[in-house]
Amino acid sequence: MPEHTDDLLDFDEEFDPLAVDDLSIDQEDMDDDNPLDTVDYPTMRNMPDEMRREGMYTPGRQGSAQDAIKSLIDHNPGRRPVLLAIMQMCAGEGMPASAVTEEVNKLQSDNLSVYAPMTLCRMLERAGGLVLEMPETHEVEEDVEEGVEYLEIKEHIDPIWHTTEDGQAVCEEFSHAPVFHDIVLDRDSAYLEVYRAVMLALDERPRTKREIDNLVDTFEVVKKPRRFGGHFVDMLERADAIEWKDRAWQLTGMGRELLPLTAPKGEE
Repeated sequence: MPEHTDDLLDFDEEFDPLAVDDLSIDQEDMDDDNPLDTVDYPTMRNMPDEMRREGMYTPGRQGSAQDAIKSLIDHNPGRRPVLLAIMQMCAGEGMPASAVTEEVNKLQSDNLSVYAPMTLCRMLERAGGLVLEMPETHEVEEDVEEGVEYLEIKEHIDPIWHTTEDGQAVCEEFSHAPVFHDIVLDRDSAYLEVYRAVMLALDERPRTKREIDNLVDTFEVVKKPRRFGGHFVDMLERADAIEWKDRAWQLTGMGRELLPLTAPKGEE
């Protein structure tokens, strides 16, 4: 498993579509000053009561729903693929909470998190990316023989998550790989040949962390200032270009689409 794997969640508990436990989440200290530090931020850890009520990533705090959603994604890079996948799967007709939980558990099976599926949905809801539709809790039934109507209470309620227009707009923006352009092609462009070598190696076959470390160490450019294989793994994962799956790092579909952008000019 990747080095940043979080504590294992108990996925065998009985499904509760509204179960959220933001306030119990706790993690190690995080480096807020490093824009390239990849960490999973908790939603409510050690926050003042007034901030807890307002929420960390909300349209009110960030200025708009799209800015709140992007801030949430940016500060939870390890959850980026899952957060985007949730909004994608809930677009259109929406998706029942039970189905969302099942799909998110599958997505997180190779990269476990302290965040339960419904916690992630609530985070997106507060940011303005999702809305929850509560189905009717009763149905009107008619007893023809007695000539009366009565209410039948539903025992199982499975609310529907819907992606908002702002959520869909953010998904569309991320489909154009803004993080890859910002980090790999811009801020970290001095190491472009290293990124390309790592991506080419993963395009050939999945690789272990040690194999990537050994490959990165063959480049002089990483000697001073020192850059280790983990840096390139973190940045490429953050850009959704690689993923941890089946106990190895692999190039994603998006990574294959982005690979030509790393070629030297004239070799695209």
